[in-house]
Amino acid sequence: MTGREPKHRRNSTATPGRAIPALDGVRALAVALVLADHGGLPGLTGGFVGVDIFFVLSGFLITSLLLAEHRTSGRLELAAFWARRARRLLPALLVMVSTTWLLRGLFAPDAAAGLRVDALAALTWVANWRFAFQGTDYFAPAMDASPLQHTWSLGVEEQFYLVWPLILAALIAAAARRTSSDAARLRWLVAAVAAGGVLASALWTIALAGHAEPSRLYFGSDCRAQALLVGAFAAAVFAPCWPAGQTGAGQERTGRISRWALAAAAVLGLLALGALAHQAAGTSAQYRGGLLTGTALAAALLIVGVAFQPANPAARLLAIRPLVLIGRVSYGIYLWHWPVFLTLTGERTGLTGPALLALRCTVTAFLAAMSWVLVERPITVVRVKPRRLLPAAAAGMLAATVLVSCGAPPARLGTVATADGAPPGLTAGSQLVGVGGTSPPTPAKPATTAHTKRAGQPLTVDVFGDSIGWTLVHYLPATPGFQFKDRTALGCGIVRGGPYRYFGHVSEQQPRCDSWPQTWAGQLAADRPDIALLVVGRWETMDRKHDGQWTHVGQPAFDSYLSGELAQAFGVLAATGARVVVTTEPFNRRGEQPDGSLYPEDQPDRVRQWNSLLTAAVATSPATRVLDLNHQLSPDGKFAWSVGGVQVRSDGVHLTPAGVTLLTPWLLGALKADIG
Repeated sequence: MTGREPKHRRNSTATPGRAIPALDGVRALAVALVLADHGGLPGLTGGFVGVDIFFVLSGFLITSLLLAEHRTSGRLELAAFWARRARRLLPALLVMVSTTWLLRGLFAPDAAAGLRVDALAALTWVANWRFAFQGTDYFAPAMDASPLQHTWSLGVEEQFYLVWPLILAALIAAAARRTSSDAARLRWLVAAVAAGGVLASALWTIALAGHAEPSRLYFGSDCRAQALLVGAFAAAVFAPCWPAGQTGAGQERTGRISRWALAAAAVLGLLALGALAHQAAGTSAQYRGGLLTGTALAAALLIVGVAFQPANPAARLLAIRPLVLIGRVSYGIYLWHWPVFLTLTGERTGLTGPALLALRCTVTAFLAAMSWVLVERPITVVRVKPRRLLPAAAAGMLAATVLVSCGAPPARLGTVATADGAPPGLTAGSQLVGVGGTSPPTPAKPATTAHTKRAGQPLTVDVFGDSIGWTLVHYLPATPGFQFKDRTALGCGIVRGGPYRYFGHVSEQQPRCDSWPQTWAGQLAADRPDIALLVVGRWETMDRKHDGQWTHVGQPAFDSYLSGELAQAFGVLAATGARVVVTTEPFNRRGEQPDGSLYPEDQPDRVRQWNSLLTAAVATSPATRVLDLNHQLSPDGKFAWSVGGVQVRSDGVHLTPAGVTLLTPWLLGALKADIG
């Protein structure tokens, strides 16, 4: 995430931007936006545009450097260029990846599950394509995100560093064949190629946005190329302002370029980036609207404005000492921030909001400073010939690869729900016995579900509800005297109609979820169970759109609606003479918002309000009884991962096989007592 070159280079090649503090301020702005976005700072939901600022700056500085090198020496030393890039970027990356791997036990099981492949992808600069082909949703909640997910941007940059110099070398060779070739002709040739690349990438992104997921657009190098090439275009156009052999002296040589126009461009670019950081979102619609191109152009305005007119207000603001210092270690900040943010959670620290963000940023800054002092800076000041550096870099990558490949993969704990609340192997649209007539697949860690029939008829129990009920049925050990039948519907409760918010994202209700009265009636008529066990509550505690308004449990009008749905559910379940048993909703902790706070559906107050509503509804239904599942899973009155030394929750919502085994004696005893 940096275009900086080692300070010790004192040959005849200029190092554009080396003496312009405001460009360090641009780096600081970019990394600050990323941290604010990942930390859930209010008003900066589009902070991810900070990565595009890095891309534009890298394209600008690298192209300026290569053109300056050609202008002074008449050639490009590609091996030396790649060696400098490797020396600047690889050592710190190797340390971060190796450390993250060694400490992988600190991360959520689902986050660490693919860490081995993620590490290998990061070390070979293809992490962006790894996450694109994997279908990773960058904008999904971070609790299960890979600790190395942020290395996608390093992959995009390194791919640019590999390909773009080769293109420039080809353009130089083509220009050299013309007898009238000169530096100006080469510049405009480079500018034309860069502009063509920007246009092609932008049109491709807009076309792709019509059918691709936002993550494909977000991670793809083909889409991201436009930001890097916008920077390259700006560098080619403004190349005369970088005099060969005089680092940064071009500040005072703007020629016929209006200083007023540059100042206006810088301010306009800064304001535009601020607006984008406030308004942007990771949706396909915004990509169809040219989000990437607009961000790149705004960043280019800012970069050009502060690079060639340091006296303007934007440049002065970005050149203040704290921002310059942050910019100089921005690479380390970017490298370390994501593993730190995933480690320092609200649950672990007891902090949320600005306090948690401050702690995360402090730890990140400390690690970045250590990286700069102990790794990055020493490497850049040591003189190493390219023919020796590249083998050394390869050896370091090989060592890190061996470390990652030989380590034991982290253990996964029980079943982990997908984003829609379904256990692994099933989605919310899966058909189950009694729903679609097909048998459910074997769970990831199946327990023996044996229904032993005695001389007398066993008690038959039809289980209705959502994926919590599904895990309860399918992880049951042997249950002599009972026969359980799965009549659950993943992703469905009893609330009907309207979209809902889950993990902050709006989703539409599946039509099959609204037909539960008819579905249940048919299943009950066919099974004639002794007991109808209802396990619902998760989907009822979410924000819901009802009667055209967003609402939730605890609000009078919606509570009245929910009470009516419960009354109808109890009536349907009791229609064939079955004894109706309904469980309370347990406290959940599926994940955290970026600021460390719980999502609304996981707030304990929501669960308490639902359980109170449920208890009141049961009191008016003589054939219905409540089983306090919440008390069994949260005996201390708050969410618990483990009870009595047994892990009972896998992902903060669903039961583990061991948890179901622990609950079974209580469940069977309660059901038997209820019938007796």
